[in-house]
Amino acid sequence: MEKAGTVLRIERISLNDGEGMRTVVFLKGCPLRCAWCSTPESQKREPEVYYLRERCRLCGACIAACPGGALGFSPEGNAVVRDVRACKNCGKCVDACNFRAQQVYGRQMTVPQVMEEIHKDEIFYYYSGGGVTLSGGDIFCQTDFAEALLDACDECCIDTAAEMDLCTSPEHVRRILPRLRLAYIDLKCMDPLGHQHWTGVDNRIILENIRLADEVCRPGAIHIRIPVIAGVNDSRANLEASADFCGMLKNCSELEFLPYHRLGTHAYRQLMREYPMEGRKPMNRLDVYRRMGFLCDRKYPFRIRISGMTVYDPGRGKIPVTEEELGR
Repeated sequence: MEKAGTVLRIERISLNDGEGMRTVVFLKGCPLRCAWCSTPESQKREPEVYYLRERCRLCGACIAACPGGALGFSPEGNAVVRDVRACKNCGKCVDACNFRAQQVYGRQMTVPQVMEEIHKDEIFYYYSGGGVTLSGGDIFCQTDFAEALLDACDECCIDTAAEMDLCTSPEHVRRILPRLRLAYIDLKCMDPLGHQHWTGVDNRIILENIRLADEVCRPGAIHIRIPVIAGVNDSRANLEASADFCGMLKNCSELEFLPYHRLGTHAYRQLMREYPMEGRKPMNRLDVYRRMGFLCDRKYPFRIRISGMTVYDPGRGKIPVTEEELGR
């Protein structure tokens, strides 16, 4: 029987998820609940119904079709609202809606079905040096499926990378990391209590798994990414501890800081959930550089970037950048 998994979506011709042009396969399921999560639709492993208000004609067909009584009109009568506790994600409302206002995040796909989509982009991999990136959610919520996809790509000589949190078992790390040419690993916060508060889980197993990944991965495969959020993990002490931790890894070739953004807020509205960081302002490269720029005056064995812009190189040292360049 072919292995199957829950795929959130497949994005083609991506330039931001690895080297060259890439096909990004997003898998559903994540053990973390980061307050700033930009893809809340990826958190649950199972498919999840969502609502597009702009398409709704308020016909009530979805309300009548719901077997659990989870749907109803808003008090103002201008939208359909869902009781997320009563919703079983059965999809009956999706079938009943003629205007596609009710839709589903995620679908079951087999490895051959995913590979069929991947093969459509092979010509771009060849000319750009790209390949396939597995993302999420977190791929370790579907380790068997992720492993089968990576093996299928390897059989076709397709370059592979993955984005991950490493909140998983050491066994899973040993199974997946050697298969990747590039491993993009999120490092949220060095303090265990702070990590617990903002993500819902302790970070000690994550830090241990990063060390294990460093032992079993291919040379130079590790790229650490830190989402920088004001008041969460932007202190000098945390940024310094994060960089020093990366400095102890023999296969970390890059540390990248990612400015906090609010691009996922629309998904929270579609899922009828509250955004945990409502009111917090987004950041740009300049905001991040003002916080972590002191690291560029030190010596590290890896590149340091801010959202793709290199600001430190181990061979060149600190790279001069202007506020205008950083503020773009």
